[in-house]
Amino acid sequence: MASQGAFPRLEDDLSGDRPENGAERRSRKGQIISSERVEIRSRTPLIILLFLPIAVIALTRTLLGASLPSITATHWSDSARPDGFADSAVFFTASMTFAILGGLVAWASLYLTRKPLVLLGLLFVGSLMAWTTAGVYVSSSVPTALAGDPTQAVAGPWIFASIAATLVSLVPVWICGVFQQYQLNRQNKRRDRLAKVQAKRQAATVKAPPAAEIAPGDEFSETMNAPGWLWLLGLFMAGMGIFMIFMSTTEGGDIVSFIMGIAFIVLLTPLVLGLARIRVTVAGGRLRVSSALLGFPLRTIEVKDMESVLAEEIQPMEWGGWGWRFFPGGSAVVLRRHEGLAVELKDKRRFAVTIPCSEQAAAQLNALIAQGR
Repeated sequence: MASQGAFPRLEDDLSGDRPENGAERRSRKGQIISSERVEIRSRTPLIILLFLPIAVIALTRTLLGASLPSITATHWSDSARPDGFADSAVFFTASMTFAILGGLVAWASLYLTRKPLVLLGLLFVGSLMAWTTAGVYVSSSVPTALAGDPTQAVAGPWIFASIAATLVSLVPVWICGVFQQYQLNRQNKRRDRLAKVQAKRQAATVKAPPAAEIAPGDEFSETMNAPGWLWLLGLFMAGMGIFMIFMSTTEGGDIVSFIMGIAFIVLLTPLVLGLARIRVTVAGGRLRVSSALLGFPLRTIEVKDMESVLAEEIQPMEWGGWGWRFFPGGSAVVLRRHEGLAVELKDKRRFAVTIPCSEQAAAQLNALIAQGR
């Protein structure tokens, strides 16, 4: 059985290693700075998305025409009536300015191909600025024009325009492909260094006997528990759901609290507690990750779709964080820093899952991959 000790930490033995090809250098703090260029994918759709908020604002103002009063309601608090207002002309000018500025910042970031983290940061900030501004303008101007009187404007469903615009602002970061390339390059370099470290250690120690050969027909099944805080979070969500339902039944309660309470109990609590204990199986020509408590599937991958599988230490921050994560170019189920499987798919996407005995699972999957070729 493989243990986590089979996956040494790089920091223990890499203090003297330096790249030979000049692909990277280190800052004064010892942080790795990559000098490799990344490729911007989907450039034309990307640029359209970055400057589309400007057209959204201009088109909204054109369609509203004279129906938009000279004053626009811009803020709603707890009450249904607005409590913040702005001159319509000033509001339009400011919105266009912020949308243009955001688009230009995001567009300029596309030329920083040697600094992928800076590129991603500026791209996100610029896109968020442009799309959030467009969403706020639409969700403020349209209700005002429909009411005729800004003091009687009701945000209603138009608030979802602002939420939708904020979500759209994430699309440029997702489709540009920079994050995928940066993370893949970083992980490949880490694997190369880890291989060097392991080679040094093996040369200095007695060689272990070879592992038993694993036949493709064998099955693999292991479970893993999440840290205690994830269990507590699930229980907290269940308690919040019960509390909101109780408050909705008391005097002055509302239907929104009741619906949110139901959502907490029926959707969020099972999802969180379902991740508190997972099961990874290799059987029937596929890798399956599911909840060991509730049984719902998290990810199923056919062996025919796999390019390669590695058993390595999975670091949460290299795979999007803790829990069930989705990120540009892949997904992961990461419960803690632990050994696990890193799967490279034929469509260039990636998947990772933390699980004990990962070397056994990787050997099983690689045997199946080789059998299918």
